[in-house]
Amino acid sequence: MGRFAGWFLLIVALLPGRLLAQDGRVTGRVSLSPAIASRKMRFRLYGDLGPGAVPRRASADSNEMANVVLFLESGPRSGRGPDNPPPPVIVQRDEAFTPHVLPVVAGTMVEFRNDDDFFHNVFSLAKAKQFDLGRFPRGQGKSVQFDRPGIVQVFCHIHADMSAVVLVLDHGLFVVPDAQGNYRIDHVPPGEYQLVAWHERARRISRAVTIAAGQTTMLDLSIPIPNDVAVRP
Repeated sequence: MGRFAGWFLLIVALLPGRLLAQDGRVTGRVSLSPAIASRKMRFRLYGDLGPGAVPRRASADSNEMANVVLFLESGPRSGRGPDNPPPPVIVQRDEAFTPHVLPVVAGTMVEFRNDDDFFHNVFSLAKAKQFDLGRFPRGQGKSVQFDRPGIVQVFCHIHADMSAVVLVLDHGLFVVPDAQGNYRIDHVPPGEYQLVAWHERARRISRAVTIAAGQTTMLDLSIPIPNDVAVRP
């Protein structure tokens, strides 16, 4: 038994310090200003009958919290994020992109799939990623790799009132809160960070947060009405 213990201590001594450290987590609740939570009606640009012929609210409008992203920055940023995340997909359905906001790690391939009975033409002119997928019909999808951090606004050449945002980050320490605003970011290496709450129509909210090994840090945030629209992650 003593010999086994000796070998165990030797192996532990040779392990990198990072492997011995226990990750922490940050959790809390984010709230939205009522002025941000209320969105304008969308109107169809064409007169033909079909989905969208009657003015309606886009599917993404039913839960504005789904358009919020919380992420950590200015720290070690070596957290691995969620295990085996599903391949990200943005669906075109009822003349809307779903989800409206999609956070991804740089290098991720995102599929744009058409579930409408008519053509879409997805494109972006953003500095972080420019692409034009051309026209494609129902049941088909095309993929784009987002290899640079930044905000990528996505549109449709055919339907001018369609828009989406791909928020590309350089690490996996991010989360979208649930419908009540509750969030939790796991697998966070100990250290000092800034916790950022992002919404495309709000000013950037950032709070200092300390993550201790094996501990849970609680932090609530509020996203107020913007003075001007934020344009960076």
